[in-house]
Amino acid sequence: MCAYVAENQQNQWYIGVRLIRMKKENIYVDLPENVVNIISKLESDGNQAYAVGGCVRDSVLKRTPEDWDITTSAVPQQVKALFKRTVDTGIKHGTVTIMIDKSGYEVTTYRIDGDYEDGRHPKSVEFSVCLEDDLKRRDFTINAMAYNNATGLVDQFNGIDDLNSKIIRCVGNPTDRFSEDALRMMRAIRFSAQLGFSIEDQTYAAIKELAVNINKVSRERIHVELNKTLLSDHPDYIMMMYETRLTKQILPIIDVVLSGRRSVVTLTMLKISPKELVLKYAALLNDIPADKVTETLKDLKLDNNTIYTVTKLVECSKLVIQEKEPSVREAIYKYGKDIIPLIILHQETILKAKEISTGIKMTGGKNHIAVLKRLYQEIMDRGDCISVKDLNVNGSDLMEYGLKGPIIGETLDELLHIVMENPKLNEKETLIAMIENR
Repeated sequence: MCAYVAENQQNQWYIGVRLIRMKKENIYVDLPENVVNIISKLESDGNQAYAVGGCVRDSVLKRTPEDWDITTSAVPQQVKALFKRTVDTGIKHGTVTIMIDKSGYEVTTYRIDGDYEDGRHPKSVEFSVCLEDDLKRRDFTINAMAYNNATGLVDQFNGIDDLNSKIIRCVGNPTDRFSEDALRMMRAIRFSAQLGFSIEDQTYAAIKELAVNINKVSRERIHVELNKTLLSDHPDYIMMMYETRLTKQILPIIDVVLSGRRSVVTLTMLKISPKELVLKYAALLNDIPADKVTETLKDLKLDNNTIYTVTKLVECSKLVIQEKEPSVREAIYKYGKDIIPLIILHQETILKAKEISTGIKMTGGKNHIAVLKRLYQEIMDRGDCISVKDLNVNGSDLMEYGLKGPIIGETLDELLHIVMENPKLNEKETLIAMIENR
């Protein structure tokens, strides 16, 4: 039943909402001033308005919301008329973004979604004056709560109970929710990983049943959810994607990694590797040939820099750099000053994971990593020559001595390797003398 009587939107409360408010009246959400002002302005014009969704959930959990979304009975044109600066970010679906200074606040009209014919988007949207209509179309109970200072918390689907029990549960029938939008299956696991929650049994069973539907979702949306899972506090929860057969649909090669005897080491690496996306992907894909890593990440539509870096980390996972400054400088020259520390961190993660899984101390390997870290930092702090542009001679200098064509590049490269062996030789007079002698 609707939380408001449509004929009199302003003050006609359905008694169910009063009961919910009484139960939840000890829940307080500290709304930002801009959100309070937006809600107040909408209400003063005779509308209802609430902060809704993830911002309410995170506030209750004492986490800092990434953004604040507002739901209202006002239709988009009413919202646009009330505020000076607005952007039609999704006006067809009822969303207007209100700009205050440099911050944007999405305001969306209560709505009822039509059929989801493509397994991702509703074919049609019907605006409503009923808050309950808007809340019951949402994915999970913990995301279906609304709040304003006048009413308090509106929690018609027991989201607070699920927060307290640390459970991810669909609003209503999970088969219906996942049939409407297949991406919600990955979102369930992502929220579980971010919050450290378990997934309710029926919700989990529905993911298994409908896993094949994930193929209806674009690779770009899939990698966003996968990225967030890998960067969460529990990246090893990706195992749930394997258990529910989601990875079989989106990343079949990962099934090989997570089903084999090395899965324990892989999951351990995911847990202990630094929270940097390229390092998380390198941990996940470390047992895969480098060319397959590239192929897998391209299929996920990741950006070229991420694909290159992860492939290089996997390729160099067994790279041995000698504990000598010239060797470290040569490695920096070959792989790049930004990738060398990542290679070292990845190798360190591999060592730690082996220690954890076998119980055998990797003292020699850890000492080697410590020496490489120190040498790298000393080289960077001194600003040693590690590229042609760092040489104290250039192509123009060589041309003055009669060099031309490809021999210029060859000579500069030769000088570079001499200087990387002995940085003290990087003086213009010394390098010129070498050219003359050459």
